[in-house]
Amino acid sequence: MHGDSPDLQVILMTCPPDQAEKILLALLERRLVGCGNIIPLVRSRYWWDGQICSDDEALVVMETTRDRLDALYSAIPEVHPYSVPKVVALQPSACGEPYVQWLRAVTRPA
Repeated sequence: MHGDSPDLQVILMTCPPDQAEKILLALLERRLVGCGNIIPLVRSRYWWDGQICSDDEALVVMETTRDRLDALYSAIPEVHPYSVPKVVALQPSACGEPYVQWLRAVTRPA
């Protein structure tokens, strides 16, 4: 059954491709996310220091719960090489309840 899932948060984060595995593993070990998917190569274009820049990055899509967001946002700068990492949380309108229950269970500190 699909229903409201205000607890589930989908996190989008970009990083250097060679850092994605390390960053995701660090967040998983801290139980700040339940899982993550690495899309190894995306082209990012962005403003930085008054110029339009272009870089190859990895896109990491992760899931967590709302109550773990603050800890996740605090931890990312500790493991991410960028001074301003892109970290965006999205709240799905619905999700299967078994998945949400699993996510709640695995994101609790051990």
